[in-house]
Amino acid sequence: MKVYWLWLAGLNGIGPVTQRKLLEALETPERIYLASAAEISQIAGRAVAAILTASRSLDSAKRQEEALDRLGIRLLTTDDPLYPEQAKCLSNAPVILYYRGRIRPKGQSIGIVGSRRCTPYGKQVAVEAATYLAEQGVTVISGMAKGIDSYAHTACLKAGGYTLAFLGNGVDVCYPAEHRGLMEEIIHHGAVISEYPPYTRPRQEYFPIRNALISAWSDKVLIVEAAEKSGALITAQKAIEQGREVFSVPNSIYAKESAGTNKLLSVGAKAYLGPEFLFASDPAQTADAADCTSPVKPRHARHTKKPSKKPSSIAKNNTGLATLVLTPLEQRILSRLTQPLSLSSLLDLTDGDMQSLLDWICTMELEGKLKVKGQMVEAGSWGRTPK
Repeated sequence: MKVYWLWLAGLNGIGPVTQRKLLEALETPERIYLASAAEISQIAGRAVAAILTASRSLDSAKRQEEALDRLGIRLLTTDDPLYPEQAKCLSNAPVILYYRGRIRPKGQSIGIVGSRRCTPYGKQVAVEAATYLAEQGVTVISGMAKGIDSYAHTACLKAGGYTLAFLGNGVDVCYPAEHRGLMEEIIHHGAVISEYPPYTRPRQEYFPIRNALISAWSDKVLIVEAAEKSGALITAQKAIEQGREVFSVPNSIYAKESAGTNKLLSVGAKAYLGPEFLFASDPAQTADAADCTSPVKPRHARHTKKPSKKPSSIAKNNTGLATLVLTPLEQRILSRLTQPLSLSSLLDLTDGDMQSLLDWICTMELEGKLKVKGQMVEAGSWGRTPK
């Protein structure tokens, strides 16, 4: 049966809208494959019938099926109960999605997205929100990009949570390349998902579609930090179109990194002032969070919460990411850290690009590879070479 789904999704010139129309009428892709030209014409017109008539071969689909089995990639089809009903409401929802990892039955889920080049403020907000959601058993959804996305996924994993990453490329391709370790941990404790088949490389035009899937699978969406033309604003726009609640993090009107999020607030997004705001129907209710009937505990409850006793391979090595592999640049950074060093002394490793260095340092800090204290950097517990 899988081969017929692959055949249907791979038809050139027939998109998700027409595919779903055919499925509504004929119920299964196998019946679509076997249907006569006259039947198809009545449902979707002569042009579609002509395409199907000329595409009565399963050879390509069989080769793709073999590749999926070889790469450990699974299919999620619209007739699968694990495919969320709310996601099917997306006008051009893919009839199949490719994934690696485990998709669990739909529970409460919140998307967290933001700028790739985020500030320490944005990082702190993303980490706090994702940690809180993980502790409450809420799925954290994002796009595995640099910056806010990666901080959200990593913080969720470190807190023992479940996270989904939607990609703008095939799930056998890691983009950005330095997130290989993060990707493997997401697969181990959640799933990476894409509408694109194996071997698909990332392209700019794929990411708006990826963003629409993030919001479609989320009950609410939090935009942490976004410049005026940030891709995160596409996710916000898609979420609004889909009827999702959108929360935006306020910041200084002079901060270019938050020009987009501040603008969202001016056009009706809800102000995010802490994790509990994601669950209150009226932000005013959070004034007395301890007494509210929110389905989750107020933020200060985390300070008195007993440590979770459930086993977690993430917690065993105090890094949050147990199977990380060092990239060449990370190896060079850690080889320098036999003693604490200033950020400026590492600048030559990124050819003088401080923003690039900060991006790497922040990611490595979240993964436990190093620690940052003021302007000094030292090896973390994961990054130290055993003596």
